[in-house]
Amino acid sequence: MKKPRASPVSPEPLGPNDSMRRLQIGIAGVMAVLLLVGLAGLIGDRAREQVANDAVTANPAATGTPEKGSGAPLEELGVQPVTPTADAAKAASSAAKAAPLPPATAKVPDLEPDPELQRARNKSAQ
Repeated sequence: MKKPRASPVSPEPLGPNDSMRRLQIGIAGVMAVLLLVGLAGLIGDRAREQVANDAVTANPAATGTPEKGSGAPLEELGVQPVTPTADAAKAASSAAKAAPLPPATAKVPDLEPDPELQRARNKSAQ
């Protein structure tokens, strides 16, 4: 008892509207991908330019133009107070005459030692 063989069903031929619609969707997809890749490239270029501009602004020595320094590297780093030059001394003395200085006994709260740190040091020293 053999089963009758079913003949394979052939797919219906695509109509002209269906193939045109598939072609339009494919072209629209390719164009969308190209647009996204182009926008990503523009954003990347702008980001690189911004980083380069920030680097030049932050480090003027990188441009190749030597900056006239004071000759005191600790002053340039902000570790040591800046010593006034002759022009700055004249400007400071004229400004001092115009405005009175604040009292010298004023304390800056951020620069006072931490009392907890002092207690811990005292305990460890004993």
